[in-house]
Amino acid sequence: MAELPPSDPRPVSLRQDMPGQPQPYPPQPTSASPTVVLIMTAAIFLLLGLLVATLLTTGGDDDNSAGLSERDVQTLVYREVGTQIAALPVVGAASDGEENLSQADLQEMVNQAVTTQVAMLVPTTTPIPPTPTAMPVAMTADDDAFQGPADAPVTIIEFSDFQCGYCGRFYFNTLQPLLEKYPDQVKFVYRDFVIFGEDSERAAVATECAEEQGKFWEMHNSIFESRSLDEPPALSEETLVSLAGDLDLDTDAFQQCLTSGKYTDEIAKDFNDAVAYGFQGTPGFVINGVVYPFGAQPIEVFDQIIQAELEKVAS
Repeated sequence: MAELPPSDPRPVSLRQDMPGQPQPYPPQPTSASPTVVLIMTAAIFLLLGLLVATLLTTGGDDDNSAGLSERDVQTLVYREVGTQIAALPVVGAASDGEENLSQADLQEMVNQAVTTQVAMLVPTTTPIPPTPTAMPVAMTADDDAFQGPADAPVTIIEFSDFQCGYCGRFYFNTLQPLLEKYPDQVKFVYRDFVIFGEDSERAAVATECAEEQGKFWEMHNSIFESRSLDEPPALSEETLVSLAGDLDLDTDAFQQCLTSGKYTDEIAKDFNDAVAYGFQGTPGFVINGVVYPFGAQPIEVFDQIIQAELEKVAS
């Protein structure tokens, strides 16, 4: 994965210049083969997951149980992941004609891993204040699948990757309670921000193919729920066709759709929009046209924003 452009801490609005041109889709280090990229991506996130689990299971009872600041956690992750990964044979000199990762590629991949998975270890309950002028909701929502009333006063758009642990946290802990609390006030839109490679892209395509048969959200939910298993299956073609069968879809039509490439442009557009809005990791949200790159926050944070938006409508 290539490092995404640095984000402005302020939400994006029409009064601000948009970030630079999106990178080509999909993002990859420039000096390594696809095989090396896949090996390194898996290794980085495995090591990062083990380190994060250790930090979270040592120490006190609060969310930051090791008593570490977010900066401390970032420093530890950079040091430990960088040290472990740099020792692997796919970093450095090329062998057998296959080009290995450069140190610059390694740093880009570690940066992205840390940004995506560690930044939310110490979540805040204070949302980023919105700027005075938001982007048009129709532009940010595109034509992607949604739940809730089409004309709801608050539109929440999530940019997500099915293999992102914090996207799973949002799905299990926040999304359903949010929709139940605001059944008539919130329209929830799901858009893809594929940053974890081929399996994530295939899963994104699977939801589009399921939508052709009227079951986008059933497939969306099934994929996230499969990730919660003790040993989650790879999001392979076989796995996704099996999920389609469990949902009583026409599996032949689904499989043909899955391998057709017909949704490549759709997923690329979502990715490039996410980059243009300044997102560096998943999940990210656009609420009534205002960008909030704050990750999988608890429902209380969304409550504050929704109430503020409803007050605007009432006034």
